[in-house]
Amino acid sequence: MNKSRFRLFDALENTAFGRLNLRSKLTLSNMLITFFVILSLGAYVYYRTQQAGTQLTSQLEGNIRNRVEESLSSTSNEQAALLNSFFTALSSDTAVIGSTVKDILDKRSSLDSGMYWDASTSLTLLESGSWDNPNTEAASIFIPSTATMNQTLIRKLNTLKHTELMIPSFLKDNPDIVAIYFGGTLKETIYYPNIDLANIVPPDFDVTGRVWYVDASPENNPDGNVVWSTPYQDAALNGLVITTSVPVFDAQNRFQGVAAMDVQLNQITNVVSNIRVGETGYAFLIDSNNRLMALPQEGYADFGIIDETAQLGEIMDTTTLPAASPEFFEMLTRIASTEGGVFNIPLGGSERFVAFQQIPEVNYKLVLIVPSSEMLTETAIVSSQIQQETRNTIAISLLLIAGIFVLASITSLAIGNRLTTPLQSLTRVANEIIAGNFDAKAEVETQDEIGTLSTTLNTMTSNIKDLVQSLEQRVEERTAALQESLQKNERRGKQYEAIAKVSQAINATQNLTELLPQISQVISQQFGLYHVGIFLNDAGSQYAVLGAANSDGGKKMLKRGHQLKIGEQGIVGYVTGTGRPRIALDVGVDAVFFNNPDLPETRSEMALPLVIAGQIIGALDVQSTESNAFTNEDIEVLSTLAEQVSIAIQNARLYEQTQKSLAEAEAVSRQYFTDTWKSLSQESKIAGYRYTPAGTIAIEEDSLPELVHTDRRSITVPIIIRGQTVGELAVLVPKQEHIKADQMDLIHAVADRVGIFAENARLFDETSRRAEREHLVSDITAKIRSTNDPREMLETAIKELRHALNVDRIEVIPQKVTSPDK
Repeated sequence: MNKSRFRLFDALENTAFGRLNLRSKLTLSNMLITFFVILSLGAYVYYRTQQAGTQLTSQLEGNIRNRVEESLSSTSNEQAALLNSFFTALSSDTAVIGSTVKDILDKRSSLDSGMYWDASTSLTLLESGSWDNPNTEAASIFIPSTATMNQTLIRKLNTLKHTELMIPSFLKDNPDIVAIYFGGTLKETIYYPNIDLANIVPPDFDVTGRVWYVDASPENNPDGNVVWSTPYQDAALNGLVITTSVPVFDAQNRFQGVAAMDVQLNQITNVVSNIRVGETGYAFLIDSNNRLMALPQEGYADFGIIDETAQLGEIMDTTTLPAASPEFFEMLTRIASTEGGVFNIPLGGSERFVAFQQIPEVNYKLVLIVPSSEMLTETAIVSSQIQQETRNTIAISLLLIAGIFVLASITSLAIGNRLTTPLQSLTRVANEIIAGNFDAKAEVETQDEIGTLSTTLNTMTSNIKDLVQSLEQRVEERTAALQESLQKNERRGKQYEAIAKVSQAINATQNLTELLPQISQVISQQFGLYHVGIFLNDAGSQYAVLGAANSDGGKKMLKRGHQLKIGEQGIVGYVTGTGRPRIALDVGVDAVFFNNPDLPETRSEMALPLVIAGQIIGALDVQSTESNAFTNEDIEVLSTLAEQVSIAIQNARLYEQTQKSLAEAEAVSRQYFTDTWKSLSQESKIAGYRYTPAGTIAIEEDSLPELVHTDRRSITVPIIIRGQTVGELAVLVPKQEHIKADQMDLIHAVADRVGIFAENARLFDETSRRAEREHLVSDITAKIRSTNDPREMLETAIKELRHALNVDRIEVIPQKVTSPDK
């Protein structure tokens, strides 16, 4: 390798280079070294500058697009608000017309006499059966052949005729309104201006069947709002027209008809056509069904429209717009999916910005379309500037390289360093910006093109920083709002979870005396409250008496029988008197409620009524040591808890009443059962029965001691019926015999069976006796009814009773009946 290198130098020495002096060789060598160094540095700087310029251009384009979208959104909102004000004014005008007609109808009693105008003499019955008025009058009045011209209709027409005192001037002041008319429930039609309506519509024309009438009638419009019709081309060459209608009621709120206006949309069309965005951008208007309302000349090519008037008022689809591109219908679909927005879409061979906004009054949508190239011209300009600056830098570098060949090696190196240092600084700053450090500044103080590029870079970085900070601030604000909402939802969830736990604790207790203290204690624990008190109204609904409390102060009030006058004393008195929740805070006029020495730490209080079936039974009083601890939102949550407490109290009361009634019924049943068996024993005079292999032997009361003093051991088991002991089963066994457990179980089982059989026998005997008595009463009654003679009926009754009761004498003693009038 060394030999090859020396041979190269030897070959150079044999050339013209070798014949140069040492200074020239050094100079030429330095120039060559400088050239290659500058060439390498220039290539590196060129590459890094192009890369930084491309990245900066991309970021700038994104920021400019966002700014353009915000600008278009703002423009669409402003123009939509302007159009909405126009339609809102039309709604107000329609409401004014309806109100005018209503006011006139409300004065019917003073206006229907016919002194101003009499329908019975002014209307003419035509051959077709319909009625018409003279064409010289201000309005056309038409009555169809199917309507009956009676006094009710005549008086109504006489009243409605007074509308000509106001409506013609209203038409004159509003040139956009083509016509104003009224259709009544009696099928009458009054139309301004007078167009000789009888010669236009058929004789049986029924105004109550028109779409504008039906849509505004109370059946379809219960709120009585202004109703907008579908736009249509007017047959009288008034262009695109829309009808607004409103129902009319009289003073007794009886439906009288519908007032309506036909409004031409020429003004709206002009406003939309005059909207300009950029140089060639335009706007158009559609309704909720994609029906075209207004479109300037610039949009014909995008819509595929040749005749503009033939398309207004029609739904835009492939049938009406066969020449429109699929992207156009995709745009309409995206517009229909939401109320407003901005998006990009290729249309007509170029990218377009599309901004749209809904017009709330009529649910129309204003759409702005503008070529992206017009809105992004700033991006192209800045990109061109960056490229131009890069080219200038390269040109200067080439000039410097040419100068380096003339200057000495040291000078060329110094100049090269001088030229590359600023470029390196710019590259470093650009890399920091790419990494997200928008505080980086290009510290280049030269006044040449590199300085200009540095200033431009610093300005662009500052703008990007401002945009990013603005975006971060909005993100922080929205994040804070979201966190606040999440905290509220979390707090509400914890409250409902606490209510569920309180409900579980409530359902576990049925005793009212134990329930109320437990409720107050559980609510205090779950909600972290200082004091929870439960007040119950007394029997006379005069006082709310404290029934339970969890705090020490509340327990003191319980001991002294704390009560509040209903409707007069404190928050609890207010709630139990009105049935409405109440919150009191430790400020203003409510501070007086906290002057309770037993509860000195109270700073907030809320009381909620306890209501069952619409009746106030008490109040739930909760208190906190925190100021402003309760809000109106807490009323909704704690009202649910109050309902649970009310139901628990009612259930406990019902449970106590049921237990009391059940105990009384059981006591009565036991007493009846005991008396029945006692009387049965007294009647039979038998102490018991003895069961032997020879059979069953009755035991008289006198022989019972003999049974006891037998030489055998007696095992006695009680005979129990319905929880009552009615006798004993005594089993005699040899004294030395041991009774096993299974034998005892058998004796107990026999005793149970004996009790069942004895009770069944008693019930059968009682039923038989009752049947005999009923049969005897039935026979005596039949014999008495066999005659109609009162004396004979008495004799029969005495005879049968004496025989049935086995007595010698029965007397019937008449009683003197006193008249109720005396």
